[in-house]
Amino acid sequence: MARLDGDEKQVDERAVLGSHSFFGAFSYAIDSKGRTVIPTTYRDALGDTFTMAVTRDFNAIALYPNAVYDKLLTELESMNKRKPVVQKYTDEFYKWTYRDMSHDGQGRIQIPAMLRQLMLGEEKELEISGALNHIRIVGSQKARTEDINFMKNIDTILEEIGNLGD
Repeated sequence: MARLDGDEKQVDERAVLGSHSFFGAFSYAIDSKGRTVIPTTYRDALGDTFTMAVTRDFNAIALYPNAVYDKLLTELESMNKRKPVVQKYTDEFYKWTYRDMSHDGQGRIQIPAMLRQLMLGEEKELEISGALNHIRIVGSQKARTEDINFMKNIDTILEEIGNLGD
């Protein structure tokens, strides 16, 4: 059990994270049929079936355990649909969502052609990484650019995080 901000309420850390914890980064290729391998270390937590979609920021492909995606759906559905920006965002997010996906006996997944083209273009080398409650898939070139930009701005990022408070 962990305490939050000295508050008397205790939170079970497992309830916060759930059983879906993804860490680390791996390099894999995508084959001519649009398939790639899910790292062995991720397969059990991902489950037999899962949801493939874009990440919330539309910068990568995400593999969500179904329970995690269901919580995300609840969050999205609670937004005010009368606002055109919310309607447009959710319509696009759902457009790029594929439910009931699975991997084959070798741990390969098929990335739908339209999603592959939108997020990966012609890249054949991928970075498959953990993002705590989901798996993130990007092209290797994009991953390298993100890493370089992160390191270039680390002082500013740390300063902003420090200013967020407790």
